[in-house]
Amino acid sequence: MRSFLQTLAEAGHRIMTKKVSCIDRASAWLTACRLGALTAATFFSGIIQVAGAATPSIQDTALNTGGLEPIYHSELPLPLPRPDIALAYAAIPIEITTPEPRPSIEDIFPKSTATLGQMITQQTGLDSGEEKIFELRSGEGVGKLLRRAGYSEQDLAASIGAMASKTSLRSLPVGLKFTVSENGFVFSNRAGRDIYTLRDPTAGWLTLTAIRPVESYLTFAHGVINNSIYKAAAISAVPDNALLEYIKIMGFSVDFQREIQPGDAFEMLYERSIDLLSGKEIGTQLHYAGLRLSGNQLGFYRFNKDDKGAGWFDKNGNSAARTLIRTPIAGARLSSSFGMRRHPISGYNAMHRGVDFSAPTGTPIIAAGSGTIKKAGWLGSYGRYVQIKHNVTYSTAYAHMSRIAKGITPGARVQQGQVIGYVGSSGRSTGPHLHYEILVNNRRVNPLTVSLPTGEKIDPSLLDVFRRMVMLVDNEVMANGALRYVTNDLTLLDE
Repeated sequence: MRSFLQTLAEAGHRIMTKKVSCIDRASAWLTACRLGALTAATFFSGIIQVAGAATPSIQDTALNTGGLEPIYHSELPLPLPRPDIALAYAAIPIEITTPEPRPSIEDIFPKSTATLGQMITQQTGLDSGEEKIFELRSGEGVGKLLRRAGYSEQDLAASIGAMASKTSLRSLPVGLKFTVSENGFVFSNRAGRDIYTLRDPTAGWLTLTAIRPVESYLTFAHGVINNSIYKAAAISAVPDNALLEYIKIMGFSVDFQREIQPGDAFEMLYERSIDLLSGKEIGTQLHYAGLRLSGNQLGFYRFNKDDKGAGWFDKNGNSAARTLIRTPIAGARLSSSFGMRRHPISGYNAMHRGVDFSAPTGTPIIAAGSGTIKKAGWLGSYGRYVQIKHNVTYSTAYAHMSRIAKGITPGARVQQGQVIGYVGSSGRSTGPHLHYEILVNNRRVNPLTVSLPTGEKIDPSLLDVFRRMVMLVDNEVMANGALRYVTNDLTLLDE
């Protein structure tokens, strides 16, 4: 609108200021009127089109104004829309190569045979000859063992050179068995693996790793504890290493010497690995540890929480491990409790600020928790004495030792379960025993009743995975005839 009025004003100004004839003035006025009409028509046409009414185009409007051509006019067609790139180019199939899966280690390595001679014949075509078994002695390396077996210096150097290129010869345990013949020898440096070193008629001595056939079986065991957990586990044929791990897990929460009552029951789910060549059990792995204790049920599950290893947790993801172990000695008898008592030497009543565990001289004593050695040495009536500072709150003390373990010195770092000394009767003592104290903020408390905090919890991001694993374990336990639970009734039912 503003442009239209400005145009009329400018045309009138030119007409009035210029000295032209009446005819020229009339012509100018006519031109201005035509221009104004065209501009107005264009302006109102746009308004009507925006409002949605059926209105002629700009070209039609121009024709209705006396046949005048529009000011802006082009015969060029409107540009076509850009084509979709998906339609512009024909589809060309792309060949995607699926990566081959990583081969199983059992497909890479050969299989172990029942005898050394079979492997020698299979790999080299030679006969084994007579086979003998040699055990690695203390201070002895593989070279000395082979020299004892009768190897020449030339064969000794060549065979050890071939073996050293395939496996580490350091830290081989004393007692490791080698099966040796004139054309080769074999030993196992880990469960399920054999290391063969063989004389090849063309390539000389060579070393190869072979896989022993091993099968694993999931085994469930449970039983009622009438006398001790050891006897009950023996009746159920529980392997020793599975039982020891079970006791270690439960030891954070239960004192097996004093809290177990007749009728309490245990349950375990463990994996057994059997060497099919020898028929021997080569390892066990505990997966679940359960205990019905005075009507209450304890249960802990093995779970690989990270790359650092596995931990033990209850159904809620709380760690089974606690800050301290209540009983830092295995199989000991409680001979004196915490509190007032008549002193066995002085005969006077006095406060006994710890607990005593009677055990044979030399019985190992373990650290109740990880920490730093604060004191280690002779301490008056305590005799040989060790104190460990675990954190700002908790410390533990161990007295009357026959000797302190090597490396246990002030400032040394120890781990929970590490042997720190051995039972004795040093200092003011009437017989071999361990005097054990727990200090909370430097105040002695009853080790058997003090509340101890648990360790870490499972990371929330892993809880779903953990719960699925718990469900699978529980299903396996129930399917194998475990403790049958009906609501809150924890009665052991007959099969």
